Amino acid sequence: MSQPSYGGSHGGGASSSSGAGPSSMSADSTSSSDDKNLHQLDAVEAATLIRLNGFQRTLKDAVKIQDIPVIVTLASPPFVIYHINELWCRLCGYTESEALGQTCRILQGPETCRATLASLHAAATSGRDIEVRLLNYTGDGTPFQNTLFVRPLQPECGSRCTHLAAFLLVRYVADVPRLNRAGSERDGGDSPPPNPLPAPLPPPPPPTLPPPPPPPP
Repeated sequence: MSQPSYGGSHGGGASSSSGAGPSSMSADSTSSSDDKNLHQLDAVEAATLIRLNGFQRTLKDAVKIQDIPVIVTLASPPFVIYHINELWCRLCGYTESEALGQTCRILQGPETCRATLASLHAAATSGRDIEVRLLNYTGDGTPFQNTLFVRPLQPECGSRCTHLAAFLLVRYVADVPRLNRAGSERDGGDSPPPNPLPAPLPPPPPPTLPPPPPPPP
């Protein structure tokens, strides 16, 4: 396997964390794009990579994984989300109904490195393995550093790549502003803002006049 490709704003360099699962870290430790440790794996990343070396690269096997966050997309642009597991939902803050049919753009924000995204796109389009670090955002706007391991998948019979599986290693960062996600930003549409002002009340009906008095006798 080729050397992992890391890079980007709050995304290059090796992490100093060695604990399992999501942990807190400072984005300053990984913000330099010319970090001398840019191509080194930390202990948790290396263990994840070793595990994935034994992964059977089929769609059937990818959708069975439950103990690591997994997202599966179609293999061609725009890489529409086809499957996510429960752990991905819990970590990324999207329900299955919110994520399926969308793209991974729902995890991007102002500090997500565009150069790293371009490397991901090039590898995904050509069906190559790639490992990157980049800054992503959960559904509620919480930033996190994402070590992403992307693998092309094949059907059980045949060699044509049909889907891509991405395995996430998540660490939360402490020095990146939280993203304020409006309703239209989260679902990618132009939905109106929540809780719009109520419509004005209709004008009251005209008062009912009393009947005229009877004529004098």
